[in-house]
Amino acid sequence: MNHIALCALAALCTATPALAQDQDQELWLTGGFGAKLGDQTKFEFDTVTRFGNDAGGLYEVEINTQVVQELGGGLNIAGGYVRNINYSRGNVTSTEDRLRAHVGYATTVGPVKLSGRVRLEVRFRSDGDDTGYRLRPQLKATLPLGKKSPFSLVASHESFIPLNDTDWRQRAGHERMRNFAGVNWKATKLIGIEAGYMNQYNFRPAPARDVMDHALSLSAILSF
Repeated sequence: MNHIALCALAALCTATPALAQDQDQELWLTGGFGAKLGDQTKFEFDTVTRFGNDAGGLYEVEINTQVVQELGGGLNIAGGYVRNINYSRGNVTSTEDRLRAHVGYATTVGPVKLSGRVRLEVRFRSDGDDTGYRLRPQLKATLPLGKKSPFSLVASHESFIPLNDTDWRQRAGHERMRNFAGVNWKATKLIGIEAGYMNQYNFRPAPARDVMDHALSLSAILSF
């Protein structure tokens, strides 16, 4: 039954609206580390670099920092800061600073590890004066491929839900979703590597067409 549940989540992650007209092929690279600050506290840092055909190569660099506090019983809270830089054809088009906080929960159902969180972002951009607010709920499932195997199947879904309109074109409503399916490899005690397919679907108001991004996602995280 647990295997069926994970397969169902993976199917959800790869299912996207069929009417998208504009599509892009992309590569997302993530590198980062996590360090314990105490028995229940951890500092996390990562950078995400995204490349796409439509932007002529590099189009986004995201630098993320946060502190996570475990509360017990699977609950955790976190807060942090994000610096986001957008590019087109090698030129910076805008920058964004974000403050973020989330509440998360993790549990296991048989061999499957389930985790979820609801993140609130406060957004400040260089191409406008307004402050944007956005929710990002996420659900993730991880299934180890055997008790002693270093490999696990991973599937996740994340939605982006802006809460207000801004002068830099944020619009309230369901803006975007990211669905991922891949494999995680615990290469060593300290290093985890994850690779898979990320489908990002961007909803656009009519008459603009929705946009679907097909991305190869690769990440390496050092934990100590």
